[in-house]
Amino acid sequence: MSRLAKVMALVVVLVSLSAGAAFAFGAVIQCKGAPPCVATGDRDVVNERIGDGKADDIILKGGDDIVHANKYGRDTDVVRSSAGDDRIYVNDGDTRDTASGGKGEDLCIVDARSEAKGCARVQVDR
Repeated sequence: MSRLAKVMALVVVLVSLSAGAAFAFGAVIQCKGAPPCVATGDRDVVNERIGDGKADDIILKGGDDIVHANKYGRDTDVVRSSAGDDRIYVNDGDTRDTASGGKGEDLCIVDARSEAKGCARVQVDR
């Protein structure tokens, strides 16, 4: 096999691997506007609205989702899970949030245990 053919074969393999990684999750959802913010039902990554003091209501519809409602504080974020094994982050420095687990094996990362409702696993991370 020539050197050029080997390089081309390597390029084809690398492109196919990177394309697979790009489709590993469904949508990347940036919540905007008035709540609620609703996931698609695939394996989504959901980000809370940008800015401190903006309360979010995030509804998951299934799939193994990751929710980041932990970047901005001084707000009341409510995340409601459904089916799927979700990872819900509400550890934003205040204890006003609620991470509600659903039918799956959800992991809720919170500032205080009181923020977790029905989660299969809870991690308190301040």
